[in-house]
Amino acid sequence: MTRIVEGKYMPLQNYLKKSTSSHVALTFNEIEIILNAPLPKSAYKYKAWWVNSRNAHSHASTWLEANYIVGEVKFGEYVKFISEENEGNQIQKRDSVIQLECLSNEEINYIESLSKKLDKVRNFFTEDMPSNFVNENLVKQHEVIKSFRRIIGNIDNDMSFLGCLLIKEFLNQRHSFSALNMALKPQGSPGLDVDENTSDGKRIIGELKTTFPYNENDLGSNQKSNFIKDFEKLKHNEADYKYFFVTEPKTFDIVQNKYHQYLKGVNLVLLPQAISNSQFIVSYS
Repeated sequence: MTRIVEGKYMPLQNYLKKSTSSHVALTFNEIEIILNAPLPKSAYKYKAWWVNSRNAHSHASTWLEANYIVGEVKFGEYVKFISEENEGNQIQKRDSVIQLECLSNEEINYIESLSKKLDKVRNFFTEDMPSNFVNENLVKQHEVIKSFRRIIGNIDNDMSFLGCLLIKEFLNQRHSFSALNMALKPQGSPGLDVDENTSDGKRIIGELKTTFPYNENDLGSNQKSNFIKDFEKLKHNEADYKYFFVTEPKTFDIVQNKYHQYLKGVNLVLLPQAISNSQFIVSYS
């Protein structure tokens, strides 16, 4: 269905419609000259503004109705539009939706904070890390590792948050929601990792484990205890759909082989594989 493009963005759509190139790269300044108006601040800050989805933002019709998608954005510098007729483009479009569609501002802010953290890690290894750590004295070694720990913070919480975004994509493919915002519940806080209601009032609950097994063929003792606590939470909460999400293939195999007895009425899901392949979903009736 064709959407009416907001008048402000019609000049950009007309520009793209006239183009015969499979790739159109425009600087932010060039786009604003075409529009004869400034882009909103969110276009300079959030990749979600450029998502290839009419459902996410009406202004996406600007390029989609011109048979282009956004292939790359470098904030404040340029935007690359790619013709939808370009070979292989549908894969790129689908991948961009998985990464960006329907992310809330809070979720985007969290991802941006992760990006800043990774920049600090990169700077640490290029500027602060001793060239020969093993030959440093103990005090220096201690200071180096302490500094690194301060930079990375609670990396387990970061992994859990990204895991929750994968859960969001998985659930949105299978259920209908008015909205899902995975940044509202602080990582590590008590309660269920997922507790949502669908648009038709069905309750969905889930637990997430990003754990890599401590032992070769089993969980470690503390890991096992934590897993069983999560199994019990799923067991003792009434819901229409129950999920136990894991992000490590080895964990997925171990849970199937050694802990399936705890998962009656639960769907075991390996992410991100299950987003595109239902073979990585195991249902225990």
